[in-house]
Parts: sequence; C-alpha cells; structure tokens
Amino acid sequence: MKKVLIVYATGGMGHVKAAQAVEQAWREKYPAVEVKNVNIIDFANPLYKKVFVDGYNYISSKKPEIWGFLYRQFNNKENQKLPSYLSRLAISRRFIPFIRKFQPDFIIATHPLPMILVSYSKAKDVIDITSSMVVTDFGCHSFWVDPEVNYYFCATQDVARCLGGYGVKLGQMAVTGIPIEPKFAQNFDKKILQQKFGLNPNLFTLLIVGGQFNFSVLKTIISGVKKKNGDKIQFLVVAGRDVDLKESLDNSDFSKNHQVKIFGFIDNMHELMAVSDLIFSKAGGLTVSECLALGLPMIINKVIPGQEEDNVNFLVRKGAGIKVNNFSEIVKSVNQLIINPTKIQKMKKAAKSLGRPKSAEALADFVYKRISKPRTKLVN
Repeated sequence: MKKVLIVYATGGMGHVKAAQAVEQAWREKYPAVEVKNVNIIDFANPLYKKVFVDGYNYISSKKPEIWGFLYRQFNNKENQKLPSYLSRLAISRRFIPFIRKFQPDFIIATHPLPMILVSYSKAKDVIDITSSMVVTDFGCHSFWVDPEVNYYFCATQDVARCLGGYGVKLGQMAVTGIPIEPKFAQNFDKKILQQKFGLNPNLFTLLIVGGQFNFSVLKTIISGVKKKNGDKIQFLVVAGRDVDLKESLDNSDFSKNHQVKIFGFIDNMHELMAVSDLIFSKAGGLTVSECLALGLPMIINKVIPGQEEDNVNFLVRKGAGIKVNNFSEIVKSVNQLIINPTKIQKMKKAAKSLGRPKSAEALADFVYKRISKPRTKLVN
C-alpha cells in the first residue's frame, strides 16, 4: 500500500484548511492510499508549542505591524538560520521517528516549518522521502524554499516565477492552485439557494464575514449602505465564532429585518458565497481561493502586513477585488457597485477566470502519478 503524509502547522487557519482539503481529496479519489494528516506542533515540546501558537495568534491579531516586520526580516536565508535551528531542537526528536515508523512514499507540507525538519534530515541522510511544499498564498517568500524540497505547488504562474527567482527549477513546480475543499467545485443552483436562505433574487447580495469588526462598526456599514440603496440590497452576516457579535445582532433590529440574514458559526459558507454578489472578508490565501473558485469578488479593509498584502495586491491587480482603507470607504464602494452592474459582472468574470475549484484534486493527481511509478532519481 502506498502512503502519503500531510503535515501542517497551526500558524494561521489557512495552513490547516489546506491540509484538510488535500486529505479529503485523497480519501475521495484514491481511497487505497493510506493518508495521515498531522500537526507538526503536536511533536514539539510544551514551551515551543506555546510560544509558536500563542505568539502567532497574538502578533497577527494585536500587533500586525510586528508581524509585517518579521515577515520582511526573515525573507533572508541568513536570518532564518536561528529559528530553523531552534525548531529542529524542539521538534525533531519526536517527529523524525514518527516519519521512520510510518514510512510514507511522499510528504506534503502546507507550512514551511515541517520541511525545515524533513529537509535537514534528508541532507543528513537520516531519511530519503520525496517531499513537497504547498505555497498557501498569492505571493512567495524565501522561507518556503529549501534545496531538499522536490516539488512546489503554487497558486499561480506569478508565484512560480517568484519561486524561480529563489532558485527553484521549472520542473519542480506545479501550478495547481491553493488546495480548497472539493465542495467549492460543485455546480450550485442559485435559485434554489436563494429560496433556502429566503433571499430576494432581484436584490444585490452582500456577504459580510465577522472576525474583523464589532457590532458598532457593522451597524455603521449596513446602515450606510441601506441609507442610499436600501431598496436594492440584502445582507448575509456571518458572525462565526464571535459570540458577542452574534448576540448583539440577535438583540438588534437587524434580527427583525427581512433584508438582513444572521448566522453564527456555519459549515455551509460555500453556499452563502455561491449566492452572493460581493463579500467583505479577510484576505487569507484559502479564503481568497474559495472566493475565486465561486467567482465572488472581494472587498477588503484590514490587511495583515506580509502575505495578506500579497493576496490583496493580486486581487486588485487582476480586477477581482477592491482594497479600502476604512469602513466609510466600504460603504462608498458597495454603493457604487450596486448601481454599476457592469463593473460587478466584470469583477465576477475576473474572479471566476482565476479560480481553481479542483486544486486539491489536481495536487493529489500530481502526487499519485509519481508514487505509482517505480522510484527514479529525484528532480534535485
């Protein structure tokens, strides 16, 4: 039996969701292959685990300017040596024996951290397993690149060219798109979804996803849009895990307004995206990929310096997104799009042309072809 090991790190949900999407694609299309999907942080000592997870969550949410500084600072191989060394000390004692025991034919990493350990072990002839990196954003960073990695899965040709600038060979790269769940590749009947959610098919639908504002800000956005185009728009508001926001929404006049639909934490975001005309959300690589797969333009306000900047720049450059600098600009931009159907249709077309809804399946196909062949000399 062939074996595939998927490894992620809990440094942002995008890496986790990409790993889950790849795992699902394998289980659906190649059930005869044994697949394990593990979190590299589970193999770390308690101190490293706490610093890595809590540190990332705190800096990215509370001190984004520090994250931006670190992102730029570590885009240099010399500056990466110390954190790489500390990571090996904290994790390799348990992780490498796990790999030896499982003996995978192929390793797929959705975060650079696992490959630091795998690559070091390959360089020291401790293990010799074909390995790959899944770049989960629309820009690239030298931290993704390692001489011992055999293959790179990229979101776009632009990312592939960027990796080439860091010395990655053309034959090592596959432009598959960022892996997203197979459910985003469904053919949706918009009329059925509109009926399901009680939506008016004649109104512009704005999907607003929480996690970046409080109730007061949300109220300002909705009220500002309704003041000018109240008879032309309806809202889908997803509070997600923000319990306070959900409670405030439920206790507000919005809960009695048939043009505002309120949701908490849901597992059918793909359906809400498929029925919407525009989404106001964060610009993580996975979220962007999901939107593009469904041809859904984005409007983005808060951007974490670093990889999210790359994602937003890509969207704006390709005509599939709008970047605003404050909440009043959100109101202005939405109002302009409501009365300009030609522009929103152009943005939808641009988004759809960039989407890769079968990205996880494409990645699995690429790997399966290689593990199904007799072992030959690796690319590098």
